[in-house]
Amino acid sequence: MKMHSFQHYSHAVEMTVHDSWITAKVKSALALADPTLGLHINVKTYAGRVILGGRVNSHKERDHAISLVRAVQGVAEIDASDLLTHVFKPGTFPEAPNAEENPETRPQSSTRLDDK
Repeated sequence: MKMHSFQHYSHAVEMTVHDSWITAKVKSALALADPTLGLHINVKTYAGRVILGGRVNSHKERDHAISLVRAVQGVAEIDASDLLTHVFKPGTFPEAPNAEENPETRPQSSTRLDDK
């Protein structure tokens, strides 16, 4: 009976250490790629499943972070549902993510004078 509980306890400790190691590797990969990613993304790991949270500036940054995490050895699954985008800094104008339309080439909706 005691041997079974010791094995159960040692397995739990092993998983905790393994998850902590994965979290450290993920945070390092994010910080080395872009220091702001390492600061703005929260990382939690449970049994090899990495959960990303926080805020990034664009979908491109979000996708980049996910690809960096995917490359870390030991990551079994990634949950990025809490990793939000569309953070606007004061003094900037918000842009639609992955917008194909350039505002400089947008046609005028109407040029008639009687529309006023």
